[in-house]
Amino acid sequence: MKTKQQEMEEAKKLNPVQFLAKVLEAEKHTDHICWQCKYLKWVLKGSGFPPADIIGWCKKIHWPHYWSISEMDVIKKCYAFEPLA
Repeated sequence: MKTKQQEMEEAKKLNPVQFLAKVLEAEKHTDHICWQCKYLKWVLKGSGFPPADIIGWCKKIHWPHYWSISEMDVIKKCYAFEPLA
């Protein structure tokens, strides 16, 4: 089992995207292309707000009114896609 000091050292090595992915756990995981995009704002685990089929929102499409992404959507290509850093 890792000590608090070891966890802190590992956290310092992560970039901001990796750190948030480790700290903020998503409610669902699908094979959407959106999971590799830096504009996906995923639904946090334990959040009761969004409908059950929503995995997250795109922060670039229709800004500031985010486009919600359903797990039923089949997204193969997106004009707003930018890979994670």
